[in-house]
Amino acid sequence: MRNVKRIFLLAMAISLLAVGCSDRTEEKSGSLKEENADAKDLLTVDELIRITGISEADYGDVDLRQFIEDFEITEDNVNSLNIKLLLEENSNTETDDVTDIFSDTAQERTEHFTDDVTAIAFYENMNTTTECVYYDLVSEERYRASNCFLFSDLAQAEAELYTDGEMLIDKMDELGVFSWESSSSSEVMDDAQNMELAVKYDDGTVFHISATGILSEILPDSYTEIRNFLLGSN
Repeated sequence: MRNVKRIFLLAMAISLLAVGCSDRTEEKSGSLKEENADAKDLLTVDELIRITGISEADYGDVDLRQFIEDFEITEDNVNSLNIKLLLEENSNTETDDVTDIFSDTAQERTEHFTDDVTAIAFYENMNTTTECVYYDLVSEERYRASNCFLFSDLAQAEAELYTDGEMLIDKMDELGVFSWESSSSSEVMDDAQNMELAVKYDDGTVFHISATGILSEILPDSYTEIRNFLLGSN
C-alpha cells in the first residue's frame, strides 16, 4: 500500500513539473514573438536611406543600424522625426562652421579694407533661388553651393583651388563695395530679396553689409558686377 502511495505522489510531482515547464516555455515563446514583432516594425538601414533621402554626407560616422534602434524608427514615425538633425547631433564628426563671419558681435573693420583679408562670404536669395560662396584666402580655396547651410559646414561643397584672392579684393575696392552700407526696403513684400556680404581680416575684424528688398533698387549699380565676380560667373 505504501508503494502505491509513493508511486501516486511521484506521478503527481512529475505532472506538476511538466505543467510548470510548459508554462515557462509558452511565456518565453510569447516574449520572443513580441520581440521579433517589434524588431520587424523597425526600418532597415536601406529603408531609412530610401524613405528619408539621406546621403553619406548626412550620416557620416553614425552607425545607422544602432541609430534606428536607439530612436525606434519605424515607417509610422520616420516622417515625424527630423532625421538629419538627429544624425547631426549624434555624429562625432566636427563641422567646418564659418557662420561667425556674419555675426554682428565681431569688431567692425573701419579702414584698410584691402589689407590682410583672410576670408570672404557672400549670400544671395532672389526669387526662391539661393547662391552662396565662401573664399578661404589663406588656404586658397573656394566653396560654392545653392543653399545657405554651406556656411554651417563647408564640407557640404567640394573645395576648389582659388588663387585670385588679391584680385577679387582689389575689384571690390575698385567698385566701391567698402563704402556700401546695409539697407532694407521700407515696403513690406512677400518676395523680398536678401543679400549678405562679409570680409574677414586676420585680426578678427569684419566688414559686413546686408540688404533686404529689391536688390537692384536699394544697392548701387555695381552690385550685379561684383555679384558675378563673387559667384565666378563674370
